[in-house]
Amino acid sequence: MLAVSAASFLPHSLRAAESEVLSGVGPMVGHVSETSAKIWFRPDQPGQYKLLVSTEDGESYERAFQAEASETQDLCITWVVTDLKPETHYQYSIIGKGTKSTEVNTFVTAPNANSKKKICLAFGSCADMASIPLWTQMEERGSEGLVLLGDTPYIDTTDLKTAREKHRQFLTVPELAKLIRHIPTWGTWDDHDFGRNDSDGRLPGKENTRQAFVEYRANDQFGQDSQGIYTKFRYGPTEVFLLDTRWFSRTEPSPVAPDKPTLLGKIQWEWLKESLRSSDAEFKIIACGMIWDDKENTESDDWGTYSHEREALFEFIGDQKISGVVLIGGDIHCSRLLKYKTEAQVGYPIHQFIVSPIHHRTIPKLNVPHPDLIKGAAIPHVWLRLEVDSTREPAQLHAEWVQMDGQPMWDITLDETELRRD
Repeated sequence: MLAVSAASFLPHSLRAAESEVLSGVGPMVGHVSETSAKIWFRPDQPGQYKLLVSTEDGESYERAFQAEASETQDLCITWVVTDLKPETHYQYSIIGKGTKSTEVNTFVTAPNANSKKKICLAFGSCADMASIPLWTQMEERGSEGLVLLGDTPYIDTTDLKTAREKHRQFLTVPELAKLIRHIPTWGTWDDHDFGRNDSDGRLPGKENTRQAFVEYRANDQFGQDSQGIYTKFRYGPTEVFLLDTRWFSRTEPSPVAPDKPTLLGKIQWEWLKESLRSSDAEFKIIACGMIWDDKENTESDDWGTYSHEREALFEFIGDQKISGVVLIGGDIHCSRLLKYKTEAQVGYPIHQFIVSPIHHRTIPKLNVPHPDLIKGAAIPHVWLRLEVDSTREPAQLHAEWVQMDGQPMWDITLDETELRRD
């Protein structure tokens, strides 16, 4: 990415660009931090494109970033915008092919990690290409960021051309496209966007779906050394760790039980441990596509199948006295709330929030009994609203399962004193 002088055309060009719209998919705001942001766009034609960014007054910040859309990346561009200030509003537009531009859009950088803040994030899994008001509802309910937990979208092949087409189609769902132009968006995958139902890391062609995912998302990172897509981000008093539970599964012995297959793989396991150890966030959300217990069906893509790694993770959290951990899963077309009896291992109960599906197709038989189940139902069009408030003493987390049609579901409130070892 090349930064060039923008003083001659910012912010006037941003206002003037509204009458001319550059065709393509996007734009989308990806990962944001306190001092940087990623902006994604896929134009219809190859060539040079310029991202123009300024503060709304056009005085304290105005810069341009240039990049090339090439066929090798399916024309996808991700600009990295730097030297920003925390919790600040910026506006941006994209110039290409003469004077044509995208409309003016905005984004807000992440809050200062050390400040006392109230933040709100939306989580969801299992979405098809339907135009639905659920995406609009997320912003109406105060969501400042969106986390996609997989099967977003359904691809069900490792053919690169098809994977790219499915991602393009998904990102042009009208309500979703409108939301992600100004709301930061992060994501991981589950089985259907990894390649096939119940698939694991032995799936031939997985490098193709990884390439498409990297092209069509703007996370802070995508695994390490071109392996996997796991990532993390800090947003005020919350840190979210997005795991990849597909790429490494069954490809090597488990780092915690060499006689058993791995789920996370050694490199991701070490990354997760170090990331948790170094986090000082009040609440630490470990999220992935699959659920953290057993589906109790013929499929093997759940943490119950790899319980040796789940138990090792709980032991690690307890040994290191890591506070504030909550689990989030998706996949099963049911929504559930579980409270695991992990006091002996961890020092406090670990909660799991399962949220699925965004689309209309439910699987009631997967809402199975469990000794730690508090609530569960197979309900269509559901997302999770997660609010964290560190202005309170003690800091508080509120999770609410939200149904698109407004019918009540359930919620839970936890404070940080409930999620730490005494």
